[in-house]
Amino acid sequence: MADAFAAAPPGAGAQLAQAGGAIALCVPALAQVVELNRIIGLSSVGELDELEPLYGEGPVVVSLDPETGLARALDSRGYREGYPWHKFVRGLDPLEARTGLAIEDARSPRDFGLTVAGGFGLPEPAADWLSRLVGRAGWHCFVGYDDDAPVAAGALFAAGEAGWLGLGATVPAARGRGGQSGIFAARVERARALGLTVLVTETGAPRDGAPGPSYRNMLRAGFEVVYERPNYVRD
Repeated sequence: MADAFAAAPPGAGAQLAQAGGAIALCVPALAQVVELNRIIGLSSVGELDELEPLYGEGPVVVSLDPETGLARALDSRGYREGYPWHKFVRGLDPLEARTGLAIEDARSPRDFGLTVAGGFGLPEPAADWLSRLVGRAGWHCFVGYDDDAPVAAGALFAAGEAGWLGLGATVPAARGRGGQSGIFAARVERARALGLTVLVTETGAPRDGAPGPSYRNMLRAGFEVVYERPNYVRD
């Protein structure tokens, strides 16, 4: 996330603050996107004191590693439990997938940026930002093409021996065609070529006991849930 924020265009209003090993992310123009507006890696209340001012009087979301033991401290400061995410992990076993789309490295930065933004329903400025990840060190950006039309996308970010899989999105008209399965397979193959040893990703916990499409895709791709990550919210 820190590297993605470093790639943000000047007009995006992306702000990042750091305290110890924790970072605070804030994009007021995209306040509805929790992934871009939260505190990650928190290990002490002191770090929270340093990072909270970035949000002024607005809401604050803390994506907390449950092993930090800070849940009571957040509760005492007026935070409530929000919608949790599940963190997944996978080894580097090969993955096969069937899709009628052509899965490739993005033919152009715009193909990737517009497809991710379109799949998530994000505005045009978000597409400009996402386009900047293509060709950036550590980033491997894949697109699923229906002939020449980009309709699905996903990224692998490699750091050390670990890879994070994220930004998986398909435009509404092309859903159900195996695009994300194909992009998972392409990212696993690239991770193998890079010599990575572990892959991680995350998505929202099942609602009412029913996993969503992203959750099901991750399970089909061989990912296993390792823990539930709570999101604490100060309204």
